[in-house]
Amino acid sequence: MKKVLYILGGLDRGGAESYIMNTLRNIDRKKYSFIIATFMQPSDGKKFAYEDELKEMGVKIVSLRDTRTSKPWDFAKQIEDLVRKEKIDIVHSHIDFNSAITLPGGKRGGAKKLIAHCHSTNNENLKSLKVRLVAKIMRKRLNKYADARIACGEEAGKFLFGRKPFTVISSGIDLNLFKYNEQYRKELREKYKIKNNETVWLTVGRIEEVKNQGFLMSLLANYRDQCPNVHLFIIGNGSLTETYKDRIKQLKLTKQVHLLPACADIYKYYSMADVFMLPSLFEGIPTVGIEAQANGMKCIFSKNVPIQTKLLDTSDFIALDKPQDWINAAKNIIPASERKKAIKVPAVQEFDIKKLVKKLEAIYDAE
Repeated sequence: MKKVLYILGGLDRGGAESYIMNTLRNIDRKKYSFIIATFMQPSDGKKFAYEDELKEMGVKIVSLRDTRTSKPWDFAKQIEDLVRKEKIDIVHSHIDFNSAITLPGGKRGGAKKLIAHCHSTNNENLKSLKVRLVAKIMRKRLNKYADARIACGEEAGKFLFGRKPFTVISSGIDLNLFKYNEQYRKELREKYKIKNNETVWLTVGRIEEVKNQGFLMSLLANYRDQCPNVHLFIIGNGSLTETYKDRIKQLKLTKQVHLLPACADIYKYYSMADVFMLPSLFEGIPTVGIEAQANGMKCIFSKNVPIQTKLLDTSDFIALDKPQDWINAAKNIIPASERKKAIKVPAVQEFDIKKLVKKLEAIYDAE
């Protein structure tokens, strides 16, 4: 049995975290055992959202001191010591440019294979020239140490690895879990007192600037006359949660906007909704976009989302400076009979987690 170390920020609900959880639920755990090292604290201050499930799987969780910026040599030494102590075979680092720190630590600790994995096409910290110069140096270093490079999509791979070769492994999902379900729709619409003739917009993701959920609030506020029967559900956790709560009140949208924390049964909300919207400032291949299309719902993405996200002909990519186009597109509701067919579309089938896990296992097993 090979021992694999995953390195990432935390284990609350998010894109990279969803990828890891979907992988662990489907990978052959008779061939591999896993340890996860994190350097962030749980959003609720108590435990990570996925902590209990991981422990039930037998996955060990280790907390690291976050010295990536202040003392990178210390951060690398923590990885080195952990790899040596646990006799790790494979280090799989999910922290973008900071893999330039973790991979050398893993090598010194004796790991036989070092993997860098990119989940995004940009980084919100790369605004200053100084940080971009540092990132350039780190890219060169992580490429030097990586035995394998993985990205969620072509743009993400070019962003982190430059001209070096990489393997695209998309964020796979359990297709059957996310297929359209009339019962889920009925249950949740009754719970939130939403009538059948009312439209539900949905967005899922961290409540942070990069996800740009405030754009959707502005749509409702500025086009009230065109959206009289629209409910907006924003589901996620993040630093802007309280700010958004205040903004909802200021815009007098308390009856239309529902701001909910990330939840384990998110798959049910796709069936409740009519339109999925992702107005992000940048993205990799967003898992939530794949989930929404597997559900067959109308999807509208900002043009900052990679076009490779498009799996259905009914999905649109619209610039953020064309709000009326968003409103118009959101009126094209897809009937239930068509939504049920989505998981059989070949492009959607490519995101079957069982297929994608086999690609990852091939990298783990390659000599």
